[in-house]
Amino acid sequence: MLFVEFIAPLKNAVQAQKCLCSLYYLKHNLNIEIATVPQIRNLLLRARVIKRSSKINYARALASLDEKVDSPTNNMWQITPSGEKHIRSILKLSVEEVETENDTTILENLIKKKISDSEIQDYLNEAVDCLRIGRLRACVVFLWAGSVYLIRQMLIKKNIKKLNDCLKKHDPNSKNVKRIEDFAYIKDSVLLLVMQDLGLCDKNQREILEQCLDLRNKCGHPGKYSPGPKRVSAFIEDLISIIFD
Repeated sequence: MLFVEFIAPLKNAVQAQKCLCSLYYLKHNLNIEIATVPQIRNLLLRARVIKRSSKINYARALASLDEKVDSPTNNMWQITPSGEKHIRSILKLSVEEVETENDTTILENLIKKKISDSEIQDYLNEAVDCLRIGRLRACVVFLWAGSVYLIRQMLIKKNIKKLNDCLKKHDPNSKNVKRIEDFAYIKDSVLLLVMQDLGLCDKNQREILEQCLDLRNKCGHPGKYSPGPKRVSAFIEDLISIIFD
């Protein structure tokens, strides 16, 4: 969500509330936990909730928020847990909504900064779109698809003979792989075992990925199961830390 949308309910609020809202957004949407006054001011200017000609004493406005903010160093400010609770209350945000918004931002930043392959970008953008509107099962399926595509890219760069030997070890009926398209005939569960064999992950990471695959299967097959935001958040964190980092 853009800041102009996020702060819209507070457009007529006092300046201190707008500053607190800025600190909340900087932390949860831009990963800036401690902000300067210029960062706060520029955010408010871009959202058009203050005028460029306004003479605002930001230090005084922030200090008036008492325990809702902290100033660990001179001219630097951060929102406290009580400040976050206050913003969630006045904007009627649930903790789950905040978590989903954070995950959306994390995925968007991942796409911008680390993903250059258009196929993977498409899968991850679909995951973001689904996450944004609360379609968590679809988000899991698309994010797993993007992760598996990257796994295939990593594996195909390994020694082809060793790769095929590992595939045969875990699936004697496996066809030889020569190009990335050949992985279409290989089960995802086998790919994870081969990843460990070829040193792309360790045993603990492989087991975590197997749990991710289990969630993907629950979400991708007909059934009543629907994961909650915290489960999906853990899924996103695990895939990013093991596959995309």
